Amino acid sequence: MTTSGSQAQAVLCDKNVMDGRPGFRLRADWGYISVLEGGGHICALNLNACSGVNPLWRPQWATIDPSQYEISKHARKYGPPPDGRLLSGIAGHSLSFDQFGPPSIEETAAGLTTHGEAPALKWKIQKQAQSPKPQLQYGLTLPEARISFSRKLTLDRVNPVIYCEEEAVNLSSYDRPISWNEHVTFGPPFLEPGTTWFDMPAKRAKVCPTSYSPRFFLQPDSEFTWPNAPTKDRKRMNLRTTPAQRFGHYTAQLLSPEREIGFIAACNPRQKLLVVYAFRRADFPWVGNWEERYNRTQAPWRGKTFCRGLEFSTTPFSIPRRETIEQGPLFGEPTYRWLPAKSKAQVRFLILLVKVPETFRGVASVSVAKRKIDVVESGARGRKLSVAADKFL
Repeated sequence: MTTSGSQAQAVLCDKNVMDGRPGFRLRADWGYISVLEGGGHICALNLNACSGVNPLWRPQWATIDPSQYEISKHARKYGPPPDGRLLSGIAGHSLSFDQFGPPSIEETAAGLTTHGEAPALKWKIQKQAQSPKPQLQYGLTLPEARISFSRKLTLDRVNPVIYCEEEAVNLSSYDRPISWNEHVTFGPPFLEPGTTWFDMPAKRAKVCPTSYSPRFFLQPDSEFTWPNAPTKDRKRMNLRTTPAQRFGHYTAQLLSPEREIGFIAACNPRQKLLVVYAFRRADFPWVGNWEERYNRTQAPWRGKTFCRGLEFSTTPFSIPRRETIEQGPLFGEPTYRWLPAKSKAQVRFLILLVKVPETFRGVASVSVAKRKIDVVESGARGRKLSVAADKFL
C-alpha cells in the first residue's frame, strides 16, 4: 500500500485494492470502504465488529482493469463484446450508467459495452479530505455519451455510515434519455442459501422473460406481489432468501410510491451483519433482483458463480435503451429519466453497516429522521435498531 503521508491517514491510495488493481480506501474507527479506479466499483465494505466480512461480491475469476481489455487477448477468458470488457473488471457495487443493459446491435458494432461506459473506463480522483471526515470524490467523463460523472464518498468516523453523492453533467446540446442504476451485488461468504435475508419496500413486481436463462424455475413474464413469486409448477417462491439450486433469474420490483425513502437490505444473521442502502424513492423507484447460482456456463462464469444483486434504479429491466424507451411506463411508472441539455442531475444514497443478533430476521422498514436512522426488524419481534446519522436524504 502506498500513501501520500502517514499510515494513519483516513483516505489512502492503494496500488492493490483487488487483484493487483489500484484504487482508494477510506477508513474510519468502525472499518473501511474500498473502491477501484477501473470501473469505479465499490468493491469492499468492512465492519470491524463483524470479523471484517466483505458482503459484496468478488468474482471467482481474476479481474483486470477494463481499460486493459483487448478482444484478441481476453475474449476467451472474459467473453467477447459487448459483455467482455465489463466482466473483466466488475466487482461488488457497480454503476450502470447511462445505460442499464446491453447496447443495441448497432451500438455494439460501434464499440459500446453493456451497462454503459461508466463501469468500463478508468475513474480519476478529483478531491480528497482527511478531516473533519474522510472524503473522496472521483469520477470521469464519458466520451461517447458526453456526460461528466462524479461520486463523492464521505465516512462518519464513529458511526458505520457512508454518505454517497453522485452528479451527472450533460456536456452536449441534446436532451438525453438515461438509465441510472446502482448495481449492488452480494456474494459469499456473506451470501448463503436459506440464510441471507433480502428486503425492500416493494409491492408490484414482474418476472423477466423465459429467454433470460435456460435454468429458470419462476413463471416467465408473470406479475406478482413481492416477495412471493409464482413458479412454473404453480407454487410460490419467497424471494427473501435464495434456494440451494442451480438457477438464474431476474425480477423487477416497483418500490411503494407512498414511501419517500426507499431501501434495500441484506442480512446474514449467522455472521451478525446487516447492510442497508437508503435513498430517495423519487431518484430510484425500481429495484432489480438478480440471482445467479452456478447457471451461466460461458466465459468468464464457467458455471462457478454464486451472487445476488439488488439494484436500485431508474429502470426496471436490463435491456437495450431503445427497448426501454419503446416499452413505455410499467405499472404506471416511468422506466428511464431525462438529463436535459447542458444541465446536471444529482442523486444521494447512504450505506449503513450494522451488527445484529443471530436471531435477526430481516428488515421491515427504514426511516431517516431527527439525525438518526431507524431500522425495524421483520416479524413479530419488530426490534428497532438506531444509528446516529447526518441529515442527508
